[in-house]
Amino acid sequence: MFEQTENAIRYKWDPRTYTGFKLRYDAEGAAKGGHCCFHVEDWTFRSITNEWPCEDLDEALEVLNHFFAIDVIQERERLASWLPVTLAEAA
Repeated sequence: MFEQTENAIRYKWDPRTYTGFKLRYDAEGAAKGGHCCFHVEDWTFRSITNEWPCEDLDEALEVLNHFFAIDVIQERERLASWLPVTLAEAA
């Protein structure tokens, strides 16, 4: 589920435990020249319990793939419309 206000996509939400993972893109940090603009976050209901800053989308997808199985190539294609144009073209 994409959350435009947070610039994030939620993954693997478990309604029984109220936990999940989310991939967030820090556009403001990227504009300032930040290196770790992608963040994989482990969250419980509305609180982040752990975070993995990533330098690029590939690294972020590998972090997510560590926690649960995803098709990295397919997910990269799916996210192409969400990413800023310059990042999507560079990938």
